[in-house]
Amino acid sequence: MFDQLRLIFTVDWRIFQTATSVWWRGGNPYGVLSPEFDSPGLFAYPPTALTWLSVFLPLGAAGFWVWTGLLLGAWRLLSRRSGKNQNSLLIWSPVLVHFVLGQSTLAIVLAVWAVYLAPRRSWGCGLLLAFALTKPQAALLPVAWLLWCERRSPQMPRLGAGLILGTLLLALPPTVHNPRIWQEWIGSLGAYRQIIQQTAPWQGFGLLVLLPTAWLWWRQQRQAPHQAPLQSVWPWFLTAALFPQTGVYPAVVLLPALHPRRNYWTIAGLALASLLVAPITSLTLPLFLSGQILSGWLINGGPSPRFSEEKL
Repeated sequence: MFDQLRLIFTVDWRIFQTATSVWWRGGNPYGVLSPEFDSPGLFAYPPTALTWLSVFLPLGAAGFWVWTGLLLGAWRLLSRRSGKNQNSLLIWSPVLVHFVLGQSTLAIVLAVWAVYLAPRRSWGCGLLLAFALTKPQAALLPVAWLLWCERRSPQMPRLGAGLILGTLLLALPPTVHNPRIWQEWIGSLGAYRQIIQQTAPWQGFGLLVLLPTAWLWWRQQRQAPHQAPLQSVWPWFLTAALFPQTGVYPAVVLLPALHPRRNYWTIAGLALASLLVAPITSLTLPLFLSGQILSGWLINGGPSPRFSEEKL
């Protein structure tokens, strides 16, 4: 067990930083990265991600710990601001796996969540959304829902301008450095799918768990008091349910919707999630992914959520 843990510890963060280093040296970050990562296509993020990943490159090995500290601090601030005590979710298996791997999904979720909670959504919020879209599969639906809800807001022109400006600022360095990088990224996606076990919760036997889980979430939300559109759980639920994933860590997209309760349902959710981690195969992965969404429903109170008036 400990040997396997050592093999996966910070593996995704090392891929991110190795790809960024290759790009800085004028190479192709979507090709063969190093002897350690000797298959092309391991780095699948769009070129815009290289811009912000470069900030951590000078830190070397310490970059992982700085990154982890920033995520923990931002998560605590947002959960407190939303009136939710999410400390118990530090032992939720998607969160644990996310931090062990050195993943970035939580950062994307926190950026969008911060915009959801902002009293005024202007230029700065647009920049955060641009950052979030550097991992589109984790941010696309929540961002689209936010923009739809804000379409008549007087702040919408500034929010949209910030999003456009932020995207341009993130896209400019890699494009100027290598105008072909966008073509290289698109061409690498096929190689990524070939070397990485990837599936969606609705595929295979996962659908047998996902459909009743969606019904349970719907029943639970009907018990909630009237909520504003941006308090809806469904952009986060659908993100977790629809997009192809490589492991259980993407379930952290549910965090803005989760308010752990002090009851046995939360304990049951955490316990269930701990069982749905490995082994990852084409048969088990859809079941694990849909099961993690079910664990989120349990953590949120199961059939006894006791909703209070709280912000999402």
